[in-house]
Amino acid sequence: MRTKSEAKRQGILDAASEVFRVTGFEGASMSDICAKAGYSRATLYSYFPSKEALFLEVMLSGSHAQAEVITRALDPETPSIEEALVHFGKDLLAFIYSPEILALRRLAIAEATRSDFGEMFYARSRKQGEVIISAFLKQAMGAGKLRQADPSIAMAHLSGLLESELEEMFYHTEIKPLDPLRLDRIARSAIGVFMAAYGPRS
Repeated sequence: MRTKSEAKRQGILDAASEVFRVTGFEGASMSDICAKAGYSRATLYSYFPSKEALFLEVMLSGSHAQAEVITRALDPETPSIEEALVHFGKDLLAFIYSPEILALRRLAIAEATRSDFGEMFYARSRKQGEVIISAFLKQAMGAGKLRQADPSIAMAHLSGLLESELEEMFYHTEIKPLDPLRLDRIARSAIGVFMAAYGPRS
């Protein structure tokens, strides 16, 4: 059960996330976030010492959720590696191309040119997901479900194939949740190509 302090902290993060998504990091102010959250500046600063610290925590909260999605979606007990990867692909794409998370990814990219936020975000977030996926692929290779290869390169190919049809969304003004049928088609198409390259050799 979440404590009152944890609930207040999460409320600040939720408010900050919305403000950052709308105005960007430079355009956001701690006063805007206070107004959105409904807390005083003293309360806000008691949880986060600066706008930079709050921004980083907002970014990391999204990345922690992504790692949880990846961990849940990659089931090593699924008999068919292809179906396991399709399930993973659908769950991952639904998450990282949701309006909220896509907005955070855009922010990380935008800030990468002005500060070290981009590098910190990658090191403490996306890298975590890549390690989980690589470990799953390595295990599948060891079990003979995939051909032997460098799992980190296979992971990069897998991620690229899954996102290839959706990257244009980074340039759209209005982002809507993806249709489940479209997600299924994209995931199956991407995994089909991946398995053609990495499926076990007969």
